Amino acid sequence: MKKTVHTNLVRFLVLVLALCMMIPMFTACNPPEEGPDDPIKDDPTTNPNNPDNPENPDKEPDPEGPDIYDVEDSLPESANYGTTFNILYFQEKLAVNFWVDDRTGGVIDNAVYDAISKTEERFGVDIVGVGSSAGNEINHVAQIRNQINSGKPDFDLSRAHDVQGANLSLEGAFMDLYDVPNLDFTKPWWPANTMQSLTFMGQMYLISSSMSYQGLSSTSSVFFNKTLMEDYGIEEPYEAVKSGEWYLSDMFSSIEDFWEEGDDGYDGKSADDVFGIVIPYQLYAWQESFGIELVQKDKDTGELILNGNDERIYTLFDEMYRVCWENEGGYMIAREDAKVIFGEGRAVYIPVDLGAAVTNFLHYDIEYGIVPYPKLDDSQEQYYAGYTDRYFAIPYNCPDPEYVGTILESMSAEGYRQVTPAYFEVALKNRYTKDQTSKEMVDLIKQSMILDFAYVYGNDTKWWSRSLYHLLSGKDKTASKDYASYYQNILPEAEARVEAVTKAFEEMQARKSQ
Repeated sequence: MKKTVHTNLVRFLVLVLALCMMIPMFTACNPPEEGPDDPIKDDPTTNPNNPDNPENPDKEPDPEGPDIYDVEDSLPESANYGTTFNILYFQEKLAVNFWVDDRTGGVIDNAVYDAISKTEERFGVDIVGVGSSAGNEINHVAQIRNQINSGKPDFDLSRAHDVQGANLSLEGAFMDLYDVPNLDFTKPWWPANTMQSLTFMGQMYLISSSMSYQGLSSTSSVFFNKTLMEDYGIEEPYEAVKSGEWYLSDMFSSIEDFWEEGDDGYDGKSADDVFGIVIPYQLYAWQESFGIELVQKDKDTGELILNGNDERIYTLFDEMYRVCWENEGGYMIAREDAKVIFGEGRAVYIPVDLGAAVTNFLHYDIEYGIVPYPKLDDSQEQYYAGYTDRYFAIPYNCPDPEYVGTILESMSAEGYRQVTPAYFEVALKNRYTKDQTSKEMVDLIKQSMILDFAYVYGNDTKWWSRSLYHLLSGKDKTASKDYASYYQNILPEAEARVEAVTKAFEEMQARKSQ
């Protein structure tokens, strides 16, 4: 049954609101689907999300206790290498996460620039981001491969797509980070959980550190529309989260019938409607956000173990299918379209990356709250926040690992000391988080970040990280919750991939011992 959003009264109020909004519509542009990389400096002052709005003043957070970002590194005080340090990357819009060539006036961009400048001055280097000439991610990886195979790569660090870069690492293209001098993995700019996930057989070839804030911005979270909840008597999830008793079934049940047809004349769900939850069909990092490990590392033998028949996966599929295909309240659509629907106030919930607060929802006049993903069931002891990243790597034939290790460590340390507080404390928490409880929730989400080995090394196959997408989104065929049959069909592929990853790490280990 549809919620009371179908009543004539609500239709009348919507009409009145639309009429009231007509005048400013003649002078304002439609909000873009995706905001600029650092939009803080040009945020319109009429928006309540804006730090320049008098009701939300722009100020630094008040320190409580010791500054957690004031951590010294163990590098030499200074040096003068007199060289250029080149970082090869693909996408321009993602380069700002770790490198900008000038101060822009934006808080985050300025912090990135200052962090780079600190390392440059300290060690006498010129750090340069080198844009790839490749036309796509696969060609970019091929460019990295070709340069490394030439014996004289034109870069000191490369950055690539998470899955494609991982595949290249299995070819033996990169240096084991544990063999690089001056990298101090006891420091907080090297997140312990991430390192544990990226390490296999005592080796780690991909870098995810505070040198870039992309991992933080991509972290899974759930936004909810406070106004819709208040209007229709839906309880905000804050207290349930705090008590540790907020579950996926609770979230879905509260909005499973919440649907209002739009005015596009389409008989059925469409992007013009109002929903209980709008879900990006890419479904990134969902399994790990519920503590599901599709591949586990045996604690005794260190071997990779397939865990694709975990009964909790079936629970997840049942819940997802129910809300999206058996009830009216759920709707799956492309990620940026989902953000627009939520931003326009037409969804109660959206599971989305945490960075959407900084790059998307500031363009809209909505009151939202932020919480972590709910728990899947009562066997789950804590909340998890799956995330992805674009990883850095060092060529295996790097001529001076000590030099590269020094600059990498310094950039990671400065990123932690300057960029992380600018992005997390000032922008994300102080500027774009609406209430004190949401700020507490954002802290909880950051503490719950988890990176999945299966996602990184799964080759983006139909099982390792994408089973939810291939079955539930309906993009391949009619949506289904028959995971049992699906798993049996792709099991040979999954087993072959585990064998291939294991063999690659064994060969790289043998090469190191020669």
